[in-house]
Amino acid sequence: MFGTLDHVGVLVRDLDAGVDAACASLGLQLARSADLEQYAIRARFLGEGSGSLEIFTFTDPEILEGRLAGLDRRLDHVAFRVEDIESLSATLRATGVRFCGPDRREDALEPIPTGPARALWTRPETSGGLALQLIEPPSS
Repeated sequence: MFGTLDHVGVLVRDLDAGVDAACASLGLQLARSADLEQYAIRARFLGEGSGSLEIFTFTDPEILEGRLAGLDRRLDHVAFRVEDIESLSATLRATGVRFCGPDRREDALEPIPTGPARALWTRPETSGGLALQLIEPPSS
């Protein structure tokens, strides 16, 4: 059903400190940055290829505090590459899973463009308590 692991997302209060700590303790290198201003997200990806680590934060304090719930960092989501996001999301919707954007403010009925890819995030309360990100890379 799901494709390969793309990344694990860790939400942090302080992006620079979170990246520095992960690089120092895990020996990972910064691979790329991705900021989604429309969702108030600043993200850094550590490690190359599948299974990278995303360290990210929200620039909107209300979203950040709501998601961190007093913590400085927490595991936020697991992301998978999928071949057909439309088909998979329809299958999951049929079981009661609902989707949203990365800020979880509104439900998402269609995949969201994230650069050249399209993505959806599950609402954890509808997907077994897990927040999953589905990423459909661009066609080659």
